Amino acid sequence: MPENTPARRPLRRRSRVVAALAAVTALLGGSLVLAPAAVAAEAPPTIGAVSITAPAAADEGDTVEVVIAVDASADVFAYELAVTYDPALLALVDGESTFPTGGFDAVADDAGTATFTHTRLGTSPGLSGAQELVTFSFTALGGGTAEIAVSDATFLSASGTAIGLPEGAVVSATTALTAAPEPPSPSPTPTSSATTSPVPPTDDATPAPDTAGPPLAVTGQDAAVWIVLGVLAAGVIAVGVVIVLRRRAVTR
Repeated sequence: MPENTPARRPLRRRSRVVAALAAVTALLGGSLVLAPAAVAAEAPPTIGAVSITAPAAADEGDTVEVVIAVDASADVFAYELAVTYDPALLALVDGESTFPTGGFDAVADDAGTATFTHTRLGTSPGLSGAQELVTFSFTALGGGTAEIAVSDATFLSASGTAIGLPEGAVVSATTALTAAPEPPSPSPTPTSSATTSPVPPTDDATPAPDTAGPPLAVTGQDAAVWIVLGVLAAGVIAVGVVIVLRRRAVTR
């Protein structure tokens, strides 16, 4: 069978998980109970329904808390969960992942796929019953529908037997993200303009009083008439005087 066929991929992932657990054992100086040769019966772990929960809606900049849980389990000594998300909408918050107490935890994030690993240490018993496998958080980066899904999972028993998610299981959640509103653009500053006082309307129907007197031309004509009359009167008087004087001269 070709190396990259779907049937080979779970086996390769489980092999990597077992190898990683062995490396953890060597680094921490403890002893895992993952020694299949020393265990008479290699029983697989028991896993119930795996679920993922996330808020239905969030705003840009909010923290989106995600919980992956299982409703039942038995003899779960280690597990690895691969979670996919849209890196354009969500960013994994570092250092805020929570696992069951009493074990070694590791988180790896690679541009849209976060991997969460947990293993019990030494002679610690495997997990049993309902468990919250991991709680972690994203930061909302913008607006859109963000899907968060468990794309792959591997669970190991104390004997090293591994199982994955049930065939056809869909473990995902969606969160509707609302983008932050655009800041309003600044309004232009109004420029000051000089204001003029309104001029009251003039009533053209009301004539202005005539204080200038009669026109100069008329006044001049009147004066000329009186001058002529005065000259004539003076002439008449002068003639009269001449006549009177002549009569007196004759009578003498």
